[in-house]
Amino acid sequence: MGGIIVDSTTLNTPRLLRMKNSFFTFLVFLISLGAIAQNCEDLTIKSTSHEIIKDLDLELNFINLCVGDPVNFMAESQNNSVDYKWYINDEEKQISPNFSHTFNQSGGYTIKLTDSKEECFAKEVNIRVGFEPIIELTPNTIDACPDIEITLGSENSNDIQFSTKTELETVWQSPPCEDEFSEPKYLPDGLDQSYETSILIECFDEGKKITSVNDINEILINLEHSFMGDLDIYLTAPNGSIVTLFEAAGDNTWFGEATDDDDTQGNSGTGYDYGWSLNPSYSGTMAQGVHDNTTTLTLSQVESASILKPDTYLPVGGFEPFIGSTLNGTWKLTVVDTREDDNGWIFKWGIKFKDELLPSSWTVENTIVSKNFISAPSIISNSDQSLIIKPTVGENKYIYEVKDDYGCPYTKELTVLAFDVKAHFEPSRDKVKHLDAIVDFNNLSIPKTNDIDYYWDFGNGDYSYDDNPQYNFYNIGTQKVQLTLTNKAGCTDTYSQDIVTEEDYLVWIPTAFSPNGDGINDSFKLIMKNTKKEKYNLFIYDAWGKIVFESNEIDLGWDGTRKDNGIMAESGNYTYLCQFTTNQNDSQEKIGLFFLME
Repeated sequence: MGGIIVDSTTLNTPRLLRMKNSFFTFLVFLISLGAIAQNCEDLTIKSTSHEIIKDLDLELNFINLCVGDPVNFMAESQNNSVDYKWYINDEEKQISPNFSHTFNQSGGYTIKLTDSKEECFAKEVNIRVGFEPIIELTPNTIDACPDIEITLGSENSNDIQFSTKTELETVWQSPPCEDEFSEPKYLPDGLDQSYETSILIECFDEGKKITSVNDINEILINLEHSFMGDLDIYLTAPNGSIVTLFEAAGDNTWFGEATDDDDTQGNSGTGYDYGWSLNPSYSGTMAQGVHDNTTTLTLSQVESASILKPDTYLPVGGFEPFIGSTLNGTWKLTVVDTREDDNGWIFKWGIKFKDELLPSSWTVENTIVSKNFISAPSIISNSDQSLIIKPTVGENKYIYEVKDDYGCPYTKELTVLAFDVKAHFEPSRDKVKHLDAIVDFNNLSIPKTNDIDYYWDFGNGDYSYDDNPQYNFYNIGTQKVQLTLTNKAGCTDTYSQDIVTEEDYLVWIPTAFSPNGDGINDSFKLIMKNTKKEKYNLFIYDAWGKIVFESNEIDLGWDGTRKDNGIMAESGNYTYLCQFTTNQNDSQEKIGLFFLME
């Protein structure tokens, strides 16, 4: 970008050599600073609290834990170092021969141990902390009757509809070790300038090294820049070793479609995908590709540019210098620009390693292995289909336990309320007179709650659902009053008591009579019961208030003969007044009308 196409003879060759020499001096300095961590064969992580499971297929060590479990570690080594450093997911936690930690969240963790004196590390231990399942008991509170067997289950044949549900669907997966690419890097105008862009790789097993040139499949880059003859491109490994990927060649050939003659950063060109590999798609270096692997870009009617085709090419220096470097760490791409007026962009770059080097992915995906109620004295039978219980009086707790393949128990509580119901009442009186026979009932049943149903049977077909009813027992005799109470669990109890209604007195007064001598209803006579004969008076008056008959004999009636003149009274209405005393010594008086018929 920027500038014009020039011939290679215009390059300042001495200045280019000086730039290269200073860059390599800097790289040698970096190598001298690099420290390579070694795998300590005799340094191991030992768990003093949990079994370490060796997965031979994944070549990983695991400890399975429940949420909230503490785990205790101990460093074992023949060196007796006091500088053991413990890490969880690359975060330093403690410097000590021993290390303890409680894992309060589900998921995966990696325990690392290093010996800082020897600058080496132990084989990692991965922690899998299981996920807590969601357990649902429907319902989770049940009302039942004490000391009576009931079945709980989802089938209609069960006494109470009850179901369990367990969900465990959460999965944790170790971060994938994918190809990582850098952020875009602008290559502005520069004279003897060096530009760096790096990527940090952390996904490999600690200490994993490059042991062969074939461990790197490909170095990838998306690039646009005019004048290949101005650039050198180097790659530096985490241990400081350097490989030359491209060395200035091609002069006026371009990488990608550069926006030449425009040196503004915002006007980027089009990058092409290039790469370096020991098994490239083009059999040669980029410098060789300039001669027979280019395409032409028309810039104007009089000007065009030669562009290197997007392919993979052989690196200039090969990959041998990388052998021995760790895969994890900072990989740095350096571009040395020896000429001004030739801007460009690296849009992205990355490294593709051999698949066999990629670390094994692992997951935390615990599964349910058992689900059942823990045995209890009141559990008669416990199966997948139903639970048969015989709860005792009071609040019964049943523990539903779910276990996973990590050995973690999870519980949910079922509460069965089995309370006695006791029916009882007290009447305001248990003996009444038939003319004063209203009785109030005081309900003393237990428990007294809103969910209790009351049924009162008054012994004669009458009933009530009131808590504290009132009833008139005017029928003479003995009636059995029974209270039945039922709670929402269907538990019942009854209590009964007799109410006696006694006679007080009885007065029957005819409304008419016919004194015609036919022997039927010939006299007006009151029929009395439970009254005293010696305390009785009867007076009869005509329509004008004149007395026509009186008697103090309870068995004597009026035959229609008037007292004042001794002749038969005329047909019509007459008034009676009867005064008497009951057997209970209550003085009573009855007044009314009757009709004398001819």
